Amino acid sequence: MILKKGFPSEKAYLVFLSLTAATPPLATDMYLASVPRIAEYWSVPVSTVNLSLVLFFPAFSVCMLIYGPLSDRIGRRPVLLGGLAMFALSTFLLSITANVWQLIALRVLQGASSAAPSSMVMAIARDRYSGEKRKTALAYLGVILAVVPMVAPMTGTLVLKFGNWRHIFITQAVLACMSFIMSLKYEETAEELTKGGFFTVAGKYLGLFKNREYMLTAVVMGFMLSPFYGFIAVSPVVYIQEFGLPEYIFSLAFGFTAFSAMQGSLVSAKLSGRVSAKNVISISIALCAFAGFVILVAGGVSPWIFAISMGLFAFSAGFSRPVSQSLVLEQVERDIGTASSFMVFLQFFIGGFAMWGVTRAWDSHITAYGILAFTAPVIVFLLWRSVIPLLEKRGTMIN
Repeated sequence: MILKKGFPSEKAYLVFLSLTAATPPLATDMYLASVPRIAEYWSVPVSTVNLSLVLFFPAFSVCMLIYGPLSDRIGRRPVLLGGLAMFALSTFLLSITANVWQLIALRVLQGASSAAPSSMVMAIARDRYSGEKRKTALAYLGVILAVVPMVAPMTGTLVLKFGNWRHIFITQAVLACMSFIMSLKYEETAEELTKGGFFTVAGKYLGLFKNREYMLTAVVMGFMLSPFYGFIAVSPVVYIQEFGLPEYIFSLAFGFTAFSAMQGSLVSAKLSGRVSAKNVISISIALCAFAGFVILVAGGVSPWIFAISMGLFAFSAGFSRPVSQSLVLEQVERDIGTASSFMVFLQFFIGGFAMWGVTRAWDSHITAYGILAFTAPVIVFLLWRSVIPLLEKRGTMIN
């Protein structure tokens, strides 16, 4: 495979893709520990500040549907660079907000802009790689990406120790500018650009909706990851408020969960080509259901039981994610940007509902999250059993 001249090696290209994909988790995970402090700073309920977290994802998801077809029309590069530039600007403005409503509004803008680089990663990976190489690349992307949610809360906690929550957004803005500079090296990977306007775009999505194998597989994987997104929203409430742990312990516990997801992706990469996609996903579903059950019945007993169970869930989700993403993309032959965007849209859209649900005013957020962590894999199991025959009949089940 011929390397693009903008990057010196394949590893450098993967670093570029990883930094690009890290934009959304960077925007979210770094300021998680500061949510209670922001609420105290403006004397508002934590649930109000949490809107800045929850509403990020609908904005992200909806704009994802726009950027994918747009990249098929004008190319990946302008969408990528435009999104990163807007993300850097909105992040800097977050550091100078005057009230919680400005914070929420700018977080929505941040979510809308970060959807561009996030959607482009899957499209670029689909453009550039195929077969086992794509699955392996996505697995290593998952490994590198897991480092971001592992390090980001710790970085945010460190910033809080020497500064305040505004400095977290300044740090994010600097990192976003660095990603933008690196992305200037990227050269277009879309080999064919489509033509047409709104109705052409609508037709692309209509074609996806008619692709039963693609839609069912994408929905299954969206539900599979929903508890992971729910954990992002509920984790500071669980660890800091309900268990009463200090912020640095929260960051370590959150980092352990991210590390577990990274290990799952790493194991998946090492087993690439040795274990079938059907077995990988089936094992992952079973382990997620077991971990969710433990959280539901015993997660509130101790923060360590909750953390270890959540670690198992994260490992299992990370184990299946590279395979499942590649499996979804195998169901399409054209309009890759549109298909990639809609796949990620479903994950974040379903995840956004999970985040909203577990952060309501529950008597026990641990119990609420346990219900989600257990029922989601059960739903996935029922759906997955109906999807397997369709994929095997179509011949797109990865062995």
